[in-house]
Amino acid sequence: MRLRDLVVLALVTGFSATKQDQHIVPRYESTAPSAVLAPMVPGDAVRNYQLVERTAILGVCGHDRDYPEAGVVVRQDYVEVAMQQKQLTGGESLRLEGPSLEYQCVMDNTDSIFVNENYRLRKKFAGGSHGEVWRAVRIQPDGLGEEPFILKRVFAELGDDILQSGLREAHFGALLRDEPHVARFVEHFYRDAPVVGNVSSPGVGLQELWLVFYEEGISLRHYMYATTRSESSVVFQPSHFWHRMRVEDSGGEVLKEVMRQLLQGVAAVHARGIVHRDIKVPRHPVPGPDTAPSNILVNNQDTPVLVKLADFGSAVDGYANDVLYGEKGPSQAEETREYQPPEVLLHGDIPYDPARPTSYDMWSVGVVFLELILGSPHVFAISSRARAKLDVHLQHKARALDSAYKASRSEEAKRKSYLLQVFTEFCIYEPPSLVRYHNEYALVHSDCNFGTFNQTLQARDPLGRGFQDAWGLNLLYKLLQWDPAKRISAADALQHAYFRGPYVCGETGRAFATRAELEVHEAYLESQRHSTSFILRKARDLPSTFHCNCKRSFATADACNLHLRARHHATDRAFCHYASDPIRHAMTPLSLPPTTLDAGAGAFHGRRQYMEDMVVVVPRAEMGGACDLYAVLDGHMGLGAVTYVREHLHDRLVHHLQMQWESPPASDGNTTAQVAEELAIRQALADLHNGFVATSDDGDFSGADEKTRWREVASSGTTLTLVLHYPDEHRLVCANVGDSRAVLYGRDLASDVISVDHLPDTAAERRRIESSGGFVAMEGVWRVMGQLAVSRTLGDRHLRQYVSFDPSITHVNLPVNPGFIVVASDGVWDTVTNDDAGRFVDERLDRDDLYEIAQDLVIEAYVRGSADNMLALVIDLRSDL
Repeated sequence: MRLRDLVVLALVTGFSATKQDQHIVPRYESTAPSAVLAPMVPGDAVRNYQLVERTAILGVCGHDRDYPEAGVVVRQDYVEVAMQQKQLTGGESLRLEGPSLEYQCVMDNTDSIFVNENYRLRKKFAGGSHGEVWRAVRIQPDGLGEEPFILKRVFAELGDDILQSGLREAHFGALLRDEPHVARFVEHFYRDAPVVGNVSSPGVGLQELWLVFYEEGISLRHYMYATTRSESSVVFQPSHFWHRMRVEDSGGEVLKEVMRQLLQGVAAVHARGIVHRDIKVPRHPVPGPDTAPSNILVNNQDTPVLVKLADFGSAVDGYANDVLYGEKGPSQAEETREYQPPEVLLHGDIPYDPARPTSYDMWSVGVVFLELILGSPHVFAISSRARAKLDVHLQHKARALDSAYKASRSEEAKRKSYLLQVFTEFCIYEPPSLVRYHNEYALVHSDCNFGTFNQTLQARDPLGRGFQDAWGLNLLYKLLQWDPAKRISAADALQHAYFRGPYVCGETGRAFATRAELEVHEAYLESQRHSTSFILRKARDLPSTFHCNCKRSFATADACNLHLRARHHATDRAFCHYASDPIRHAMTPLSLPPTTLDAGAGAFHGRRQYMEDMVVVVPRAEMGGACDLYAVLDGHMGLGAVTYVREHLHDRLVHHLQMQWESPPASDGNTTAQVAEELAIRQALADLHNGFVATSDDGDFSGADEKTRWREVASSGTTLTLVLHYPDEHRLVCANVGDSRAVLYGRDLASDVISVDHLPDTAAERRRIESSGGFVAMEGVWRVMGQLAVSRTLGDRHLRQYVSFDPSITHVNLPVNPGFIVVASDGVWDTVTNDDAGRFVDERLDRDDLYEIAQDLVIEAYVRGSADNMLALVIDLRSDL
């Protein structure tokens, strides 16, 4: 049975329906495609409801036969419209521009029309293409009571798409009738209506679909905005209510309560397997001052505030997807673009992420939250200055790589580029995270952290205050996550510290936004208690005598080295020597695959119980033929992160570098190539970080042993320092996160540190951490949140808001006579200086094996007192000559 012959409205929960729940509603036969329903006029009857006034229209603005419109404003990003000006610091005028695809009708009010006992129409507007909304009262049998209702008249004669939208509202209205934060549905019915216009059979009747709701309040838009109308446009301005909500002491509680109840409605909808897909603050300024078609209704008459979710015409559940969306199913046509999440906006015509459909609504809630804070319907508008800069980037890409960037010249690509740029300014989109967007759309900058989000919000706030509630800001950031998997759910959002207060650790006193974050922190502390950080080495393992070349002996390495430097001994050996065999025998030998350059490595767990330092070497044949890979990793709080990175580093690097190598060459030579190469490396590290963090989100850690493993996964992290050697081009690329250091030495032993130590106490790193809501504390050494001694790592799930995985990258053209490279973990550099390491290796380079040299360097660091794991990788650049 086809839908055009019979419509089945099943009142179901989830994906099934029972016979008792089914309502079979006969439908008209659509025989008059050009027919127009007669407008509602005095004397018409709509069952036992008395229409009071029409408050809104459904769909695109049309023309009313008796009352023509005064003006229509179509706000699209390629139509010039009058926009309000925002004054920036320094007197710069900034015009905000952004997509607003709502059609907006402005009508002159007509005189009130008093009709018979059935109707009273106060206003008459232009007709919409989909239908209209009326305020009405139900006529009681005794003629006394006038209970208010809202009636939606759906123009069902226009086709199945419009009819199905109305039937979806009826379907979900019946399902959600008892939810306290959803607009209450009363009933739906069909009404025969006379036809006017050009029809083949005069007098043929068509059926209107009517939906009846209780009157629940007025649109949130009316609280938010004051409008100034002209004949051709409407200018939105923040209302007095919005100003009071933002500046008065009690205003923050009003905002919080609006968001709480909105999330309660969304959580109830999601609990029933329903996705709303159109949560928004409607923007069309209808003449009526009281009500408007709205998806968020607010009533503050009987209670301080009551918020209800409405308008489920775009919603989806299993039944609606199969029956009420036709053969093609849901599409973006039912959605409002300004509230679509990135995975929908930038991916063709998918209506939502099929793996996480409810994440769509959570993004929309985040946009509403941001709109409530900024008092603007264009929260993701791009400034004219940023747009001009972006246009230059797009033109540059189009000229440089015409075949690869044809999309960059299209208007659609520009629109997406503008949106990505604004997301970047808000730190919603992190350019290193998705390489293909950088290839297709230009970007202005790539620095991104939670602090950037806060600063951008403050810069866009017309009050210049930003959002003062730190927990509210945290919740907003969790709602507006680029990755749907990272977006907070409605149920978790209701348990957020913004509503319930912070979750405080009883042991450390540290406060967290969610219970899950507190549990991860407690797991970290438990991991610390279960891990014995140090063990005492046996006395026989440590040298008891240290000898200088002058034949004097000393009981400690420090005493011997002080003597050697004080006397300035001019000998071939600039270091004390000692019996190292007991330590060497305790070391696990390493073996590296052959590469273009000769290399050797040595590692020792030292005074720690476990070894968490690792080395990765991959020859050029396995790297796509262009370069060799050398990498040192220094794990902490378990082997989870360091093992994951070691196993996946090669694959991720080759994948992204291969894409860059296969791209056509740029016209401006090395500069663009280096940028693309850096982007590939950043993307690879982002994949490693996100891939490892996802293992803690997706794994099953229910058993006792699994909980121990979860503590390791949740808390562990690793530094990474990698060197790519391009033998055909005689150049190096070094990228690192953390404090494992790479030092390049020349033949004259001049040292050049080609990595960056990412330490919390450096000025730039401290600013980034503190702007992200964190702190740096002295706990033996400077530590992020009093815990982590480095400020950039891969992993460290519990600190990912404050610790970055964005690497520092250095390009080096090798000199004519290069020397060697030492890449080592911080356990080596803690006690051996750069100059000492260079002289130590140089003394042995011509006579000893590289593995032995690397082991000796590790032993030297150990006997000097290093308390950490130690790993050293020595690469002889002379072997490439």
